[in-house]
Amino acid sequence: MKKLFLILTALSLAVSPAVFAKAHKKSNSESEQQFSCNDGKRVCGDMESCDDAMFHLKQCGMKKLDRDHDGVPCESICQ
Repeated sequence: MKKLFLILTALSLAVSPAVFAKAHKKSNSESEQQFSCNDGKRVCGDMESCDDAMFHLKQCGMKKLDRDHDGVPCESICQ
């Protein structure tokens, strides 16, 4: 019984990163389809959500959205 538990645990750990990677990849592609760097948004007040602000920070290089350089853009909407 103990061996079975160890085998199942090892299998779940081996499979989890692959499942996570697929889910993460899907999430990124959905964001890329939903948001655009050419949408005219330039300041936090233009952003519709934290995901929108994060896309513009990471994908469009709009570093001014992260005033305190902590990796979180538009603290008023990304709390």
